[in-house]
Order: sequence, then structure tokens, then C-alpha cells
Amino acid sequence: MSRLSRLKRTVLLSLLARQTPEKLLAAGRKRLPAVFQRAARHCAAYRTLLEEAGVRAEQCTSGEQVLQCAPILTKADLFERFPIQQLMVDKVPPTALAGVLTSSGHGGSNFAFGVSTRRQHHLTPDDIDLGLQQAFGIDQRSTLLVNCLPMGVVFTSNTVCVANVSVREDMALAILRQAGPLFDQAILCTDPLFCKRLLDYAAEQAFDWSQLRMNVILGEEMFSEEYRSYLAAALQVPLDEPGGTLIGSSMGVGELGLNLFFENSETIALRRALHRQNPDQPLPSYFCFNPLRSYVEIVDAGADGVGDLVITMLDREAPVPMIRYRTGDRARWLTAADREPLTDAERAALAAVPFPMLAMHGRARDRVSADWHVDHFKALLYRRPAVADQLSGAFRVLALDEGGLRLDVQLAQIASRGPEAVGAELQSLIAESAARRGAEVPELRCFSYASFHHGMGLDYERKFRYFQGGV
Repeated sequence: MSRLSRLKRTVLLSLLARQTPEKLLAAGRKRLPAVFQRAARHCAAYRTLLEEAGVRAEQCTSGEQVLQCAPILTKADLFERFPIQQLMVDKVPPTALAGVLTSSGHGGSNFAFGVSTRRQHHLTPDDIDLGLQQAFGIDQRSTLLVNCLPMGVVFTSNTVCVANVSVREDMALAILRQAGPLFDQAILCTDPLFCKRLLDYAAEQAFDWSQLRMNVILGEEMFSEEYRSYLAAALQVPLDEPGGTLIGSSMGVGELGLNLFFENSETIALRRALHRQNPDQPLPSYFCFNPLRSYVEIVDAGADGVGDLVITMLDREAPVPMIRYRTGDRARWLTAADREPLTDAERAALAAVPFPMLAMHGRARDRVSADWHVDHFKALLYRRPAVADQLSGAFRVLALDEGGLRLDVQLAQIASRGPEAVGAELQSLIAESAARRGAEVPELRCFSYASFHHGMGLDYERKFRYFQGGV
């Protein structure tokens, strides 16, 4: 690690700490005309879309005009309609391209994808290191990062030691066991389902997590505060202590970029305070974002402020311009009411965060009935650790033809009790939660790991779909 890079991070973070969300949002809005005009001039697909929308690019000379006139686009408008030659700007030759990353493939008839250039790849390690320093203090602690995100998602760094192992629990644990003690801290980057599998495998191997100072970055899907507590206990790390380790969430969009939204200690404290206030209420994830990298809008919001997430990427060298892209996620801006359960100290710390914040509510399809949301079940599976130990974390909610819901749950590979015993205990947890909310109790079926028939053994390479309509 060069002293110059370290000094540069210190200066940048010091400058950032003196900013405000309003200043950063205004600066990001000023960058909109340049990315818009570049797309209009050099991207054949975008020119076609502007023509069809009746938009004259030369009249959009301010950020406000871009937001007023530029069409809001979806995956179907872009990746399911145009070939890659028309989606890319005309001045980026194939020899300048360094990487392609696909979306999860959920929905539509085609994958969306993000394309990056060699210049972007050259700058990526410094961007990653800046974020890691802000979250984990990598300039002060030697760090091992074990990346367990699915194949194709890799990390590069000029500061930390990176192991890109994909979804291989044996490789991840071997590296943590053998190389982990060399470092002051380790960061595990994974998704909640695979992280549960890694915990189970580590238990099979009698691995002692206390020998490492563990931090975790969780991506791919939303998770409950019960899960965060369960994970912290399994890793034997302090969770709610000042200066403790961080178990935080990161959200990216394959066609836009990684780590677009991220938790920090202040937003985590907010979510945990709200959870303590009402443990049966599914919570949004509270995220920060950098408005100099992406401009964020919430459109078509309802009375509760929740609307569709729309993002414009502000990189003027992006091979595929992404302007006013509707991701399919639901979100709202953070409000004063969100902060009410915090202590005065926590409220002051949250107010001092320079980044704008929003509440991410996931996808509309995760609402399975008037009484139940997928996140209810994600919480209940981890509410009692002794029950969670017996589960893989995977489940499928089914809407029954005759009405009502059925919940199919998979036991862990290491489960020491059978489906009937675990199912009875889980059923009591679900019934208690339903009674407190006046909700209908779903039918429950527990399956051994091997007999769970919803696409499992787990294919950890793809996002798991927890709800898929009726039977």
C-alpha cells in the first residue's frame, strides 16, 4: 500500500465529511446534462428512444430539464429490445472493453448486463479501497477480504488481500482458517443464504470464529435484524457496541454497478432501534448512496412516500449509458419520523452523515398477501437461534388455489432434528406473530435438505425466489 494512496484517501474522506446531502445532490444534478448529451449524440438506441418520446436533446441543457424530459426506461426498453451494438456509445471500441457483468436474470426474457472499460477497471481498486477505509479502517488494520459472491462478481484492491472464491464454502473456510490469522481483520462478502451455508459448514468443521476479527458485507437480497443478530452471535462478534465490527448490507444492480447503496453504523443503529420498537413489522433497509456516482429519483410515490427507484449513472465514460433507469425496486426518502426511536446521540450521528439516505422496500412482488410479506418469514426463521440452527434459510411461499398460504421450509444439511420437530417449533413462532397482528396462519411444511423440491440443493449462483405465486 503506497503512502500516497493512503494520504489521498485521508484527504478525500476528510473533504467528504464536510459535505451535506443537499450539496452532494446538487453537485450530482449538475452532471446530468453531460451524460445525457453524450448518450443522445453517441448511442443509437438512446437516440431512437428520445425520438419516440418526442424529446429534442438540444433543449435539455440543465439537470432539471433532463429530469423533466428524458424518458424513464426499463430493462425491456433497453436490453430486451436493442442489440449491444446499439446500446453502446459509438466511440468505445471492443479492444477498450475489460468486463461484462450480468443481472440476476429475474423477470423478462433476457439478461441485463453492465459493460466496463479498461480505464474503469484501472480506477476500480482505488474506489473500492476508499469505501473499505470508510467502513472498516483498512489503512489502520491489515485486512483479508474473502469474496463469496457468485461467479463473475470479483473484487480488486490495492490495499487489502482479496480471495475471490465464489460460492465454495470449503475454499472460503480453508482460506479463513489458514490465512485469516495473518491479518488484523477479515471481511466476508457474501449473500445471506450462502453465509448460512458457510456457518453450517464451519460448525461441521468445528471452526473457531473467535480467532478472527470478522466483518461481513451482505448483498444480493434484503435480510432481517434477527438474521443480523444470529450472524453476529455465530461469528462471536459485538454488534451494538461503539467501535465494534460491522455486519452491513450493500446493494448493487448488475447493469448499473456494485455497491450503489450501502449501510453504515448509523443506518444500522436506526434499523435496529425500529426493530426493537416493533419486531413483527418488516423493515426497509436504510441505505446511503454517493450522488456524485449515481443520481437517484423516487417516482410515482404513493401517500406513504414509497415509489419506484430510478437511477442515472453519472460516469461520462460508461460504454452503455444508463439514464433514468427504473430498477424494479421500491424505495422512499428517509424522513424525520424514521429517526424518532433513536437516542439523541444516535440522532446526531445520523444527521452528521454526509450522504443522502433512503429506505429501500425491496420489490412489490415480495408482498404475498394482505397479512404477509416475504420479510416476515425471513425474520421468523431466525427469531429463535436454536430453530435457525436447524434450517438452511431457504423457503418458498405458495398461494393456495383454495385460499390462504403455504410455507415450505428447508432444513439445513447439518440438521440434528427431523422435519416434524423443527416444524412444530417454527409453527409456534409463526402462530405467535400472526396472533399479534391478527393475521391468518399459513400452512407449514418442513422438508429435509435433500427432499426440498423448490430448485434445491441450493443453487447459490442465482438469487433464490421465495415467492412464486399459486399452486
